[in-house]
Amino acid sequence: MKASKFIVLAGGILGILAFFLPMVSVHRGDYSGTVSAFQIFKGLDSLTVQTGTQEASVALASAGASAAEAKDALDGMKGIVMAIFAPAMLLVLIGGLGVARKKFGRVAGAFSLIFGLIGLGIGGLLTSAAEGDSGIGLTLLLVTGVAGAVGGLLALVKPERTQVQATQVPRLVHAAAA
Repeated sequence: MKASKFIVLAGGILGILAFFLPMVSVHRGDYSGTVSAFQIFKGLDSLTVQTGTQEASVALASAGASAAEAKDALDGMKGIVMAIFAPAMLLVLIGGLGVARKKFGRVAGAFSLIFGLIGLGIGGLLTSAAEGDSGIGLTLLLVTGVAGAVGGLLALVKPERTQVQATQVPRLVHAAAA
């Protein structure tokens, strides 16, 4: 199916966009704050939270951990954050190659289905762990997984093949007749 490669590509792009959007958005009482995966990957020297009507910058060290421990914890989370977004990056790669090659066969469909299901599982686990505090980034991760799985399934059911050139057909028929 011709649309499957575009579905996979669009899903992967949405997953990469989710990297920059708030993953967790907490609104409880007088506390309000959001954190994106980009902020975690970049490194948070300080979190900005909104308390009531005034904005305050709260250092990670004041949360009970020393600055070195907080930096080590964030450095350890960078690998996890990249693993969360790896299926989205692979879906962009597979979809982009399908668009560039102008074909999207069963192999690309199988990998899209696998990475879409992995992304859907990761997004589902993170959404359930957020317990209602999930941001738009987690929702886009779920959409990425669904798009990858649907695009991969469509490519498995009806793969897109390249068209045989008209000049090749007579040569094959002529060679078979001889």
